[in-house]
Amino acid sequence: MDVNDVKTETEPMINIRDLSIRCGCCETYQTLSSYAPGDGYNVYTYECENDTCRPEQTRTLVEVPVVLDLFAQRHPESGCDGGCGTGG
Repeated sequence: MDVNDVKTETEPMINIRDLSIRCGCCETYQTLSSYAPGDGYNVYTYECENDTCRPEQTRTLVEVPVVLDLFAQRHPESGCDGGCGTGG
């Protein structure tokens, strides 16, 4: 299937807001910090919000295929709906 195919409501989707991302270094949950739309994939960046971890070492990037990205399809104009920055 081409990544630009449109999915129907009955097919499985990924909602980035339903995921919990935990840091492997400090074991705390990371916060969604940025969103970047891509060609075929949207990239969500998570970071720790503490003084223990250095973002360049513990930053987590989650790539979601555009056709499966329920959140981005429902909120195409806002990316993270005001909850994070853009870029990464």
